[in-house]
Order: sequence, then structure tokens, then C-alpha cells
Amino acid sequence: MKNLLLLVFAFCYVAVLAQDEGTIVKRERIQRDKNIFVGGGISILGGSNSGDYSSGLNIEAGYGKRLNRVFSIGGSFSFLRFKYDASVLNNKPTGTTLSGFPSNFYYDGTSTLIDEGFLVSLTGGDVSVMSLALNLKFNFVPVKDNSVISVYGFAKPFIANAATSEIKGFGEYVFYDNNQSNWFYNTANDVQDSYAAKSNITGGIFVGPGVEFFPAKAVSFFAQASFGYTFPFNVISTKSFSNDVSKLPDDFPLKSIGFTSINFAAGISFNLD
Repeated sequence: MKNLLLLVFAFCYVAVLAQDEGTIVKRERIQRDKNIFVGGGISILGGSNSGDYSSGLNIEAGYGKRLNRVFSIGGSFSFLRFKYDASVLNNKPTGTTLSGFPSNFYYDGTSTLIDEGFLVSLTGGDVSVMSLALNLKFNFVPVKDNSVISVYGFAKPFIANAATSEIKGFGEYVFYDNNQSNWFYNTANDVQDSYAAKSNITGGIFVGPGVEFFPAKAVSFFAQASFGYTFPFNVISTKSFSNDVSKLPDDFPLKSIGFTSINFAAGISFNLD
């Protein structure tokens, strides 16, 4: 009987502790624990991305719920877009740009003397990534109902539809006239080609830090930066190829690469009870 009483007492004691813990956990939750947010900003290429792109834009809208004062979970829809930038041709890696020739000049590499070739111009080829993400957010300092500022980190694994718009290419034939010591155009030998728009289902992740002002108020504001990686899909990447036309594949200038971006965004959040 004595052992039974001790067991009952121990059970009651643990139950009391559990009730106290429940009270503590409840206190750790802020009043407005749900939010709807929207934001956007600019994006630039990141990492070793070899695409012919320089800058773009990003837009995001989503929903989140605070599980406690530190961790939040939710979902979002985002749109990332980069326009093809021909000026990136001027930044080809060493060894692919001919000395004394423009970077968009392509020639027959079997010739011992470069006296003819094509000046290649491209239009289209814009990249867009529409994604659905799972948002995981960690506040480095627990959020309280009277918090003025909150610093956080986040990870957003996503599935996406990655697309490259229609591409049109035009090659102007040029040749060198030794008698006149000058280069000339011959429009009879100009070439042109096009590629239809392409898209595929892929995935990736965004990770980065952010800061939020008045996180527990009805309306809060945030600014954040992220590194984004999208699994390989076809983009314009002339930097991946030689200027020797004999070495160019049939699908030039497309290259399947992992697309990386650095994104900066600001936005507003509506926090609900």
C-alpha cells in the first residue's frame, strides 16, 4: 500500500509539473501568431552562374504561423525573373574571347587565319522561375508581444516551373578583304535560327537572413536577403562555349545549368490573432 501511495503521489507530482509546463508554453506564444505577407525586390546572379544575365526581380506572397516565439512555418508563392543581357558577352572568361575581336564574333577554328566569321546577336531567352515553397523561419531572439525588431534566418525549399522564353538568333556574315585591308558585310551569307520557349518542373531552395520591425503588431515590415539555387534547366549561356563555330553544339546558345541568384526584398506582413 505504501508503495502504491508513493506511486500515486509521484504521478500527481508529474501531472502538476506538466500543467505548469503547459502554462509556460502557452505564455511563450505571442497573441498574433498568424500572418499574411507580400514583398519583392531586385535579384542579381550569384555564385558561379554562367548564364548571360545580370539582374532581375523577385516577388513573393505567402502565409505563416508561429509555433512559438522562435519558430514559424508556412508556405509561399514566388516569382523570379531575369532578362537576357547581351552585355554579359563582354565578360567572357579568359580564353574564349578573341584578341582584337568583339566577344560576339564566331569563326571557323579550322582556318589558320581568321578572315571571316559571324557577329551573333540574340533576342529573347528571358528566364522565369515560378515556385511554391515551404517556409521555415527561425528567430534568433524570441519574439514578444512588445518586440520592436526581430532578426531571423530562413530556409525555403521549393518546387518550381522554370521557363526560358523564345530565342531568336541572327548571324551577320563578315569577311576580311586583303586588298582593301578592311572588314565587310555580306548579307547573302547571313544566318538566323530560333528556339521555342521551354519549361520544366524542377526544384531548389532559398536561404538567408532577414529583419522584421514590430513583428507582433497588426502590421509589420521586413527586409531580407537570400541565396537561391534552382536545379539545372536550359538558359542562354554563351560564356560556356568557345568562339569556334566547329565546336558549337546544335542547341547553342542553350546550356542546362544550376541557376543561382542573390535576392534582396522588402515587404509588409499583416499579423492576425
